[in-house]
Amino acid sequence: MLSMYPDSSQDYLERLSKNADRLYTLISDLLDVTRIEIGMLKLTKDDFNLIDITREAVNDIKRRTHLSTKNNARIKVKPKIKLIHPSHPIIIHADKHRITQVLFNLLDNAIKFTNSGIIMVSIKPDKNFVRISVKDNGKGIDTQIQPKLFEKFTTMSDAGIGLGLFISKKIISAHGGSISGKNNENARGATFSFTLPNSIAKK
Repeated sequence: MLSMYPDSSQDYLERLSKNADRLYTLISDLLDVTRIEIGMLKLTKDDFNLIDITREAVNDIKRRTHLSTKNNARIKVKPKIKLIHPSHPIIIHADKHRITQVLFNLLDNAIKFTNSGIIMVSIKPDKNFVRISVKDNGKGIDTQIQPKLFEKFTTMSDAGIGLGLFISKKIISAHGGSISGKNNENARGATFSFTLPNSIAKK
C-alpha cells in the first residue's frame, strides 16, 4: 500500500518525524526543569566557535520550518533568517550543547510568531561579553505575559507549554550571562538577546 501512495507516505513520515521531535523536546524540557529545581543542572564547558554553532542552529530551524511550510497549507510564506556576525571566530568557554539549546529556543519562538518577513540573528562581541540577538517582525510580546516572560508555563502559543524561556534563562545565568526580551521600538515584532562572558580568539 505504501508504494501505491508515495506522496502520502512521505507526508505521513514527515509528520511523524515532526511529532516525534515535539515529544522529545517536551520530555527534555520537563527533565531540565526538574534538574534546575533540584539544583542538578550541570554544565560541561569547552572552548568552541560561537559563530559555528549559531549557524548550525539557524540551518536546523530552516530545515524544520521548510517541513512545516510544506505540510501546513495555512502557512503561505515562511520567514527568512539572516545571520550577521564578525569575520573572525568568536571563541567562548561554555557548554556547547546548552548554548545551542538556548539558540534553538529563541529561534523557534521567533518562527512561531512570524509568518513572513525576516528574522535577524546577530552576534556582537565587546571587551567583556558577547551579545547574541534574535530579532523578528512578528506579533511581538503580549503585554499580559511581559512581566512573567521567563517564568514557567508562560506562553501565548498552542505549540508549547512555556518552558523554553524559563530553561534558557537558567542556562544563561549559570554561565554568568543575562537574557532579556522586549518589543521592538516603533516597529512590529520583538528582540530576544542574551550575553555570555567573552573570550575572543582571533585567528
